Parts: sequence; C-alpha cells; structure tokens
Amino acid sequence: MPLDPFRILGAALLATLAMTSLLIGVVIGLYGRPSRRTNAIIMAFGTGALIQALALELAFEGAERLIEEAHLSGLVSWCWVAAGFVLGGVLYSLGNHWLDDYGAALRHPALTKLYLLRQKRERSADLLGRLARVDLLCSLPPEEMEEVLLCVQPVHVAAGETIFRQGDTGDALYLIDQGEVAVLVNDSASNTSTAPNAVPLARLAASQSFGETALLTGEPRTATVTAITDVALLKIGKEHFDELLDESPRLRQAVESLNSQRLLQNVATLRERPDAAAWQKIALANVQRLSRKEQDLLLAKQAATGSPLALFLGATLDGIPASVVIGANFETLDAFRFTFLVAIFLSSVPEAIGSTLGMRQAGFGTRRIFTLWSLLVLAATLAGGLSSAFLAEASPVLLTVIGAIAGGGILAMVSSVMMPEAYEDGGPAVGLATIAGFLIAFLFAFV
Repeated sequence: MPLDPFRILGAALLATLAMTSLLIGVVIGLYGRPSRRTNAIIMAFGTGALIQALALELAFEGAERLIEEAHLSGLVSWCWVAAGFVLGGVLYSLGNHWLDDYGAALRHPALTKLYLLRQKRERSADLLGRLARVDLLCSLPPEEMEEVLLCVQPVHVAAGETIFRQGDTGDALYLIDQGEVAVLVNDSASNTSTAPNAVPLARLAASQSFGETALLTGEPRTATVTAITDVALLKIGKEHFDELLDESPRLRQAVESLNSQRLLQNVATLRERPDAAAWQKIALANVQRLSRKEQDLLLAKQAATGSPLALFLGATLDGIPASVVIGANFETLDAFRFTFLVAIFLSSVPEAIGSTLGMRQAGFGTRRIFTLWSLLVLAATLAGGLSSAFLAEASPVLLTVIGAIAGGGILAMVSSVMMPEAYEDGGPAVGLATIAGFLIAFLFAFV
C-alpha cells in the first residue's frame, strides 16, 4: 500500500505541536524567571494529565485493540501491554543512567542533583575507607563524618622536603595516600630537629597517618616528618576541624571525651577499635547532601567536560517516545484522540523550564540552550512522521507493544524525574495539582 503523505504530514505536525511547548518553556525559563514552586505545580498538573493519558490511551485502549482486532483474551492482552511497559521502563532507565555519565543529567535539575550526589558518594566511599584506618577518626561518630570530609584537603610534598619540624605548633592531621615519609626525633636537649642530631624513629607508608594529637590539643610537634619519596597526603587542618566542632555538639563531645581520657598517643591500645568496614558503611550512609558550593563546583566541572551529544540524546530519550505514540496512532485528524497530545504539551512546558534553569546554573549560554531544544523539536517531528509511515499497516499486537514500550519509558521518566523534582520545589500542593491534572484530563477524554 502506497504511503499516505497527508497521514505522514498530519502526524509530523501533531508531534511538532506537542513538543513546541519545550521552546515555550525555554523562553519562560530564560526570561520569565518563574518561581520554583509555580513551576513545580505546573509540572505536577501536567504529570497528572500524562498519567491519565498513559493509563487510558496506551494501556486500556491498547488492550482493547488486542481484544477486538487480534481476538486475544483479556489476560493475554494485559500481558502484552504489561510486557511493553516494563521493557520501556527498563530501556529508559538503562539509557538514562548511561547517558548521565557523559553529561546528560544536566537537562534536569533533579537528575543533576542525583548524579552529583552519586559522584560525591563514590569519592566519599574511597576517602572514608582510608580515614577509617586513622584511630582518632574512626573513634568519632560515623554519622558526623560527612562534615569531616569537607575538611579534607589534598597536599603534595616533593621527596626530601620537610612536612613539619619538631617543636612546630600542631595544626593538622595527615594521612598518607601515596609515598613514604620518615619520622625523626632530636636526641639533644634542644627541642629542634637538625640533620646532625635527628634520630630515625619510624618509616610510614600509604594508609598510615601522623599528627593526630594536633586535632585535639594543638600541642607542639614531638617529631620531624620528611618526605622520603614524592608524597600525596590528605590533610585535616585544626582550624577547619575546630569550626566543625562548633557546628556539631555531638562531634565536640566525642573529641572532648577522647581528650579527657588522654587517648592521644595510641587510641587503639586503650579503647576497642571499631570495625573499620562497619564504621565506613555507617559514615557513607550519612553522605546524603550537597552543599551549594559543592553543587556549583561539580556543575561547572560537568558542564565543561560533559558531552553536548549526550545532553541531546538524553533530551531525545525523554521526548521521542511521545512522538512515536502520536505517529503510530494517527490515522486522520478527526479520529485522533487529543488527550495524550494535550498531556504531553502541558508536561513539557515545566520540564523545559526546569531544564533551562539547570543548564543556566551550569553555565550554558542562551544560544546553546535554544539549539538543543530546537533540535529536539525537529527530531520529534521526524519521529512522528516516520512512525506514522512505517506503522500504518502494522498489526494490532505490534502497535500495542510499541505504544506500551513508549508509555513505559514516559512513565519511568515521570516517576524518576518530574515528580521528585516537583515535590522538592512545590511541597504538599504538588499532590493536589497532580490529582487536578489527572481528573481534568479524564474529563477531557470522557467528553
């Protein structure tokens, strides 16, 4: 059967219309500056409408098509629909997770926060594993270690250089990440360390620490420490540590307890050492937040190193399934059910607003943002036309499964991105807005 150009053109135009709301959202995000609460309520309303459309026009009507046209039983029809939704959700989740690693998370503030937090947790897991070997630190409450991580600074010392000298004021704890250091003491009456009088006391390597006493008392150093090789150190300065104690009464109490018990020389000999793995697990479980400073730094880094292609593909992953559904189900303009189209249009506006705000925060320019979303609208147009052309004579089973796969992808996107983001910014009102969108979309479909 020859292709119907009017059918293809109609499907392409409807897909374009549905996705044009993205550009409206971009303009509002760039120049309107809506409040995050307002954007969240609009997003929730659109999400409610979208859920209704997915349930009625893809799931229910898809199953009915199989019953009436393919003559399948109700249970078998439901199984086909369910399999399609599950497959679509899995494909979307896997693709989205993979693209996030290349910068696609920047298209959604909620995804960005989750991605940046995952990065922080991955770094924190390794760092906490090393800090767990420091007797003083693993004797502190693991629940408080997220804040301690902010005090950790990387330091590099060249071979032969002195890290500190005997008699210096104790101002930091050091953990050796790479390399070796020598601990020297002066055997003279003077409390200074000079080469002729220095006596080797110990040789420390990776994962070992020195200078713990400084965090508790700031007393003068009792030895000199020099780098045998090039050394990478992790430093916790007393000044920053003291600021942390002022903010955390529980941590201060633990430190004062250690100090009062005089567990300064060797904590492990006087107190049962906590299990390092268990301590690390508890500490990592409490790494749940990103400070504004951390978020801004990570966003800037991600924007500079992320792939524009990944960002575009991620946005395409969000928008193309809807266009495929529109094209696959388009026969004539009179016969088309507009509930799904309206739901996509409504939900895309706040999605684009939030994405634009997130990209702006990451340092994206206006031209780059407009280019990205314009390309997505073009891709949606092509997807709508091509799906209409190739699926015009598709079997009811194929049409239903394709629609269900697309619906599963959309539902996964809604549940993982739109709703968490909406509730975070809008609060309890989001639930009512979602219900309103669902009911109004239901009324629209019924009428």
